Amino acid sequence: MAQQHTKESVQNPTPPKELLRIDVREKYRDGFFREWEGENIHSFHRFTPAPDPGAVRMTFIRSIDTANPMARVIESTDGGENWAEIPGWHPPAILGIYEHKGRRMAILGGTRVSVSDDGIAWTDIKVPNAEITQYEELSVPNTFSAIKMVTGHRAGRIVMVASYFTGEEGPDCEIVSSTYSDNWGVTWHGSRLFAPPPPLPHIAEGFGEPSVVEMPSGWLWMVFRTEYGELWQTMSRDGGMNWVKATPSGFVSPIANCATMREPTTGATVLCWNAAQPGTDTDFHKHGLYRPRNNLCFAVSHDNTRTWTEPVVIDAGEAQYPTIHFAAGRMFIMYQNSPSMEADWGDMGLTVVAYDTKEILQLPAWTHETIKPWIDRGLIRHWRASACQINRQTIS
Repeated sequence: MAQQHTKESVQNPTPPKELLRIDVREKYRDGFFREWEGENIHSFHRFTPAPDPGAVRMTFIRSIDTANPMARVIESTDGGENWAEIPGWHPPAILGIYEHKGRRMAILGGTRVSVSDDGIAWTDIKVPNAEITQYEELSVPNTFSAIKMVTGHRAGRIVMVASYFTGEEGPDCEIVSSTYSDNWGVTWHGSRLFAPPPPLPHIAEGFGEPSVVEMPSGWLWMVFRTEYGELWQTMSRDGGMNWVKATPSGFVSPIANCATMREPTTGATVLCWNAAQPGTDTDFHKHGLYRPRNNLCFAVSHDNTRTWTEPVVIDAGEAQYPTIHFAAGRMFIMYQNSPSMEADWGDMGLTVVAYDTKEILQLPAWTHETIKPWIDRGLIRHWRASACQINRQTIS
């Protein structure tokens, strides 16, 4: 019998207006998603830059390991309402396409990137990672997030963060590190691997599926899922070379992927996660700590993650693996929507929701009064997400 969960759903009293809500997989099931029928289509890392600032573009890849990766590049010019496959091709950039001083980089995964001087001819580059440079027995990096830094003397640095399996997903621990390049992929460097600090148990997940963002201070914030009933976090003051001791964030969550993104005009940090109390069964095959994945939310910080706006509920049902993108004056969040916790991966849809970016940036900071219902439901552990154990002032 499947494990039963108590679903604590929350709703915003005055949520920001949704400009768009569409299941693109369902709408285009007989179109450019026909060849994926019955297959899992991940929602994360799909948005890529469009030449037209008023357009939104996504890339879908079946596999980067086959001769025919079945890439689909689709674009919307009406704010995400309608999408069309566009001509042309670029590498299957499952972690984004970045530009710096006229050069482009498409991140194909944690072990490979492709670079171009004109956007037409591309050259593949192998990325050394912790599995190669530190421990041979590790898995290949499970890379969920990459950024191009834009602040100070590290502007242009590419940073990828990943978790590594030390055995099987579920029963064995995962550990985390970052990899970065300052010369557009010619050479790469990595941080030390780190895991939950003693005396915390090294069971089930450890630290997994990290997301990274550059804050207005120029520091990096990494946040990731854990088996401890909430997201954990760490900071880097040197662009991903070293990370401070990881600490709880205060954001209650099952072992579920989260996403964070920098709003490009202000540098504000957006976090998207599942605010739900996890189950208690540690058996990976019975969901347990990994479910439920309801109450997909986002919140915004304007001061280097020290304080946050009241969370906005995007979907109170089963929803997972969000990705965030800013374009055409809108903030887009795409995620896998699911009819139930027991649904097959191939039955999950792809919901795209859009909000006005200006309205999102004006959301009020949470207060003792507005966050109390979240605390009472056990979805926030304290009224302000705890900082890493260092002085967290905003740095000019």
